[in-house]
Amino acid sequence: MKETQTPNIFKLATKELTQDAFFAWLLQWADQKYRGVNTNLNHTAQDFVRKLIGQTDTYAITTVEVGRQRQNIDVWAEINCEYFISIEDKTNTGRHSNQLARYKELVESEFGGKPHKLTFVYLKTGNESLSSLDLIKRQEGYTIIDRRTVLAILDARPVNNDIFNDFRSYLARLQELTDSCSNFEAVKTDESAAQGFYLNLQKLLPEWTDWNYVSNPTGGFWGFWYHWVQINDFKLYIQIENKIKVDLQVKIKIEGRAPNIDYLNQLCSQLGELASRYGLLIAKPKKFRLGNTSTLAIAVNALPSTTDEDLDMSRILTNLQNLQQVLDEYALISLPTNSNL
Repeated sequence: MKETQTPNIFKLATKELTQDAFFAWLLQWADQKYRGVNTNLNHTAQDFVRKLIGQTDTYAITTVEVGRQRQNIDVWAEINCEYFISIEDKTNTGRHSNQLARYKELVESEFGGKPHKLTFVYLKTGNESLSSLDLIKRQEGYTIIDRRTVLAILDARPVNNDIFNDFRSYLARLQELTDSCSNFEAVKTDESAAQGFYLNLQKLLPEWTDWNYVSNPTGGFWGFWYHWVQINDFKLYIQIENKIKVDLQVKIKIEGRAPNIDYLNQLCSQLGELASRYGLLIAKPKKFRLGNTSTLAIAVNALPSTTDEDLDMSRILTNLQNLQQVLDEYALISLPTNSNL
């Protein structure tokens, strides 16, 4: 018999403030005084603290003081009067307004002269571009704690607590949706799967890539972009656009205002000739537009799927690499100027 799915409060309360409250609650359970109340929950909470501060399993945790919104910091914790943890907690949003540097400066100013070891954590349970997370780690000096890391801790042992188990189930479902990214239909219809597809591409492509949601008057899309090449006064680059439940396309974009539509038309045709040598079919957009950034061409067959609707990642990578080669070759033959355009 199929197990009945019970109501989960975290499917209804999806705001970051709710998540702030859960992690503050979990940190409170790390205090040694709660070991006899719920041993497994106490052990799990202590594992979470050790992960945040980079300590081993042998580090003893005795006292934990926890709070929220201290100088606008989402969650903070003081461990054994030795560590101070500042947590910027995110679900589906990203950093903004120089907030990470500002919070770090405030904490360092407050604890200047005190013996505390300061730890700054960017805790992200939603999906985020690996390039963005890398910047947060390298430039901002924050430790990244992602959903997989949290789940590994929450799944380490059985815990008899409804709040805990509801949150664990909620995160597990988000991970399951993200991991469905091997299915073509899921990628086209579910935002988490679409993000998972982009995350996989970032791991497989050996150059800088980025992705995010792009809002525009036509409804917006999840975009993935990389591989800029210089063409005279312009740059060409590859962009994948996923309009959930509408369309999924690989495009060649042009950055820089073209002189006229005829220029775009001829440039698209020349790229099409090069692409055909690699088995890629290049089509013109429905309408060329003159602007700072516009669509130059569409690689129609760049995202193949197998007969069972699973994305063929091997062929997709080959097609993208071939498309990169097309741009690279065109950049070479267009130097120093493409006088016939």
